[in-house]
Amino acid sequence: MGDAFRPDTFEGFIGQDKPKKVLQILCAAAKRKGSCVPHVLLSGPPGLGKTTLARIVANEMGSRLIEVVASNLQAPEQMAKHLTRLQPKDVLFIDEIHGLPRGVEEVLYAALEDGRIPIVQAGYDDLMKSLGIGGRSQPTTAMVELPPFTCIGATTLSGLVSDPLRSRFVQALQLEPYSDADLQLIVQKAAVRMQFDIAPCVAMEIAVRSRATARTAIGNLRWFNEYCEGTESKPDIAAIGEAFALKDVDNNGLTKLDRSYLTILAEARVPLGVSTLASAIGEDEDNLLQAIEPFLIRKGYIRKTARGWVATPKAIELIELVETAGGAG
Repeated sequence: MGDAFRPDTFEGFIGQDKPKKVLQILCAAAKRKGSCVPHVLLSGPPGLGKTTLARIVANEMGSRLIEVVASNLQAPEQMAKHLTRLQPKDVLFIDEIHGLPRGVEEVLYAALEDGRIPIVQAGYDDLMKSLGIGGRSQPTTAMVELPPFTCIGATTLSGLVSDPLRSRFVQALQLEPYSDADLQLIVQKAAVRMQFDIAPCVAMEIAVRSRATARTAIGNLRWFNEYCEGTESKPDIAAIGEAFALKDVDNNGLTKLDRSYLTILAEARVPLGVSTLASAIGEDEDNLLQAIEPFLIRKGYIRKTARGWVATPKAIELIELVETAGGAG
């Protein structure tokens, strides 16, 4: 979701009612006590608002937000650098926190649990060498106290978050896919900001093609706006069909990649594993696990067996209809 469309208050954030309410309560309690919001782990598929909620918490508390991506923290020293630069009541947001290497995690353990971290201090080898004295000194470790802060971790793969790390978070909140009704409201609000006049039924057509995620909904709205501007089309239902046919997105929200996945499963008639499917359609396994399969499961097109994935009767019927029509529905 682009920054221009991100809400900056809980009241402006649509959907995720229970996690949002929990965060509101935590912020209210922290304000009354004059303390920090406790450490929170947010999990759920991409595009559900984890980053936006972290920014709202920081905004609500009047705190700085420091955003880092776990893949950029490959050494304990890098994590220590961020932690020792924190100011009182800062909010440290670590995206894709499941990607932290073990050594980096261990630094974070101490920060979350004890409010301090070990810093290795170099010995006196350089000084001794400059004085012409041989021998090696042993490095020493000092504990550095950290100011009170809030850590908000975000993950799209909660099963990969280690138990020791998960246990350090006071609250763990699961974000759920959006309903079409919530996405319709998100699209309508964003359209007003864009000064793009669309009817509620058009907003709903965009919503149902948005894979239950706010980020995709905003991207779809932008595309539809560009399509109407570029072709001088009226933003109506007919234009929706034309615009999304160009992007191979059907009225079920299925993409060309989704349909390729389902076609392979439907024709195989036997369970297939993720690696086999990824190889067959030329796609990354992680993308299948994070973006493709969760959506197809929710839509009732695939199910898991002990031997792998199989297409449901609903998927087989859809693929047969697509093949009969000679294209996407």
